[in-house]
Amino acid sequence: LPQTARYLKVPLIGLNAILWLLGLVLVIIGGVGVTFFSNFKNFVEATDATSELKNLSVSLPAGVLSIGVFFIILTIIGCAAAYKERLVMLVFYSVLMLVLLVVLIGIGSEAVTYHNDNIGEIVGENWLHVSKSNESKQITTLETFLECCGWNSVDPYTYLCENATAGVPKYKGIYCEDVLTEAISSKLYLVGVTGVIIGVIEFIAMLFALFMIIRICRT
Repeated sequence: LPQTARYLKVPLIGLNAILWLLGLVLVIIGGVGVTFFSNFKNFVEATDATSELKNLSVSLPAGVLSIGVFFIILTIIGCAAAYKERLVMLVFYSVLMLVLLVVLIGIGSEAVTYHNDNIGEIVGENWLHVSKSNESKQITTLETFLECCGWNSVDPYTYLCENATAGVPKYKGIYCEDVLTEAISSKLYLVGVTGVIIGVIEFIAMLFALFMIIRICRT
């Protein structure tokens, strides 16, 4: 390795390698989220969707995907900057990492907020509204995708469900509120946990980068 002490360079490269993998995890989670919620596009358009529903179905998964892509690119830059001891690259890397850390905190906080909130309430009102409207076919489409029938036992609207044989709803007794809540909560939990891990490792990596910058400036 070049001149800078290994106790600074090797950990920084190692931390960036870990962050690269975690960035890949975010890309996968974001990609899955974007694909999952793409099935809700017509449903959202058919409702007087609240900002919460739009953020949950569009902004949040797209944000997670974007951050993952930036992390993958930035960690490669970080490894190169550490190995070659490029002062400008290290400063550039540190500044962008700080910006990404702030954005990550925002996305992570939003994910935790939605995870703790009652997702059923966010989606439920719009679901029931569409069920009673001329766009009720969107509900049938979603029920087929989610493999469920009716929103819940209180407001089932089973006549919209896909029929199997003899006119019996295909997924009778499997309510969409339960299926959707479980699916979304698990993804939000992954985003929150991954975000916390990335935030901690990213902060440590920034410290090592700062120490390298100071050492290079003094030599």
